[in-house]
Amino acid sequence: MEIKRKLFLLFSIMLILSSYIWLKDVVEPGWKKYQEEYYEQKRKGVEKELENAKGAEEIEKLKVKLAKLQKPKYEIKQILLLGEYSWANQRNGQKVDRCMTCHIDEGKLKASHNTVVKTFPFDIYGCSVCHGGSGRALDVEQAHHNIFKHKRDMRKRLENSDAIFAMWEEFATLSPEEEIEWGDFKNRTITGEKAIYMGSGRCLRCHTGLTAPHVERWKRVKFESFRVIQEAPDFIDGDENYRKTCYECHTTGYDKETGTYAEEGITCEACHGPGEVFGYFMDLGRALDGAKIARITPAYNVCGSNTGCHRSRRHEKRVKYFRENKELDPYEWFKPKYKRLVDEFLNESVEMNIINKLDVIKSHYKLKN
Repeated sequence: MEIKRKLFLLFSIMLILSSYIWLKDVVEPGWKKYQEEYYEQKRKGVEKELENAKGAEEIEKLKVKLAKLQKPKYEIKQILLLGEYSWANQRNGQKVDRCMTCHIDEGKLKASHNTVVKTFPFDIYGCSVCHGGSGRALDVEQAHHNIFKHKRDMRKRLENSDAIFAMWEEFATLSPEEEIEWGDFKNRTITGEKAIYMGSGRCLRCHTGLTAPHVERWKRVKFESFRVIQEAPDFIDGDENYRKTCYECHTTGYDKETGTYAEEGITCEACHGPGEVFGYFMDLGRALDGAKIARITPAYNVCGSNTGCHRSRRHEKRVKYFRENKELDPYEWFKPKYKRLVDEFLNESVEMNIINKLDVIKSHYKLKN
């Protein structure tokens, strides 16, 4: 009986302790201290601004702001990640990222993510898609388990191409739009940033010898396409807005927002995509991993779609220009450079053939006489 009483007492104490820990965590959760520190820091900053404020309107605004910070609302902050992660799609419930519950300082987050903040939709993809860890967890150890905190940690994931393929697939899964495929995210690196265009020179260091026929053919034609349009009268006469319509297809890595491009002409990365990721594997001597990524090129229906280069009526602006300039021959300028070269060669061949025949006739006539 004595042993039973002791065991009962022991279990009772354990139950009380576990209940106390549970209640304490509910009333004073671990994540709350991060929010308290943040709001306290913000409150002190507003108080300092209020001391130096002069205008009545400015003072009133700061007072309202201070009143809110003195009674902040402590709460779990989260992003509900959509895509295929829902009960309706028979997946394991809604995927959630609660990282911003502790990492509440948006200004600090923007500063530390300055290279991706303009182009990366955090409200769709969250944090854990790049950083790993457990986005749903609120306990520090659980949330940060297997986390990739810095860029250097993320890049260590690139032991092989499987890691980047898995990441692209996760992006596609989280995308709310239909018909989004993992290949659509090829322009993203393992850090979530836009991949960098390395330039054709880096590719040609090896491929000039490895794939010589392909390289030579492409260099003579597509690489030269930008020089061809530069010689065109409508490009010369047109303003910068007119020329931007040419840049979209006749340059590599064109950015509509900035109006800049990575390289003149249709070079390697125009089809193979920005070479930062596959170039990384190539430099390590992991050619197979690099090739897997480099071989993902746009499908023909993408190339000829409304956003692609090979679409009908792509040169309507050029047609209008030449119709308004009667002294110019539009057909001559629509001919690709290599077509003009072929025509010139054929014309020269015809001329030479005529000359040769005349020489033969002259020789024959001289012999008869």
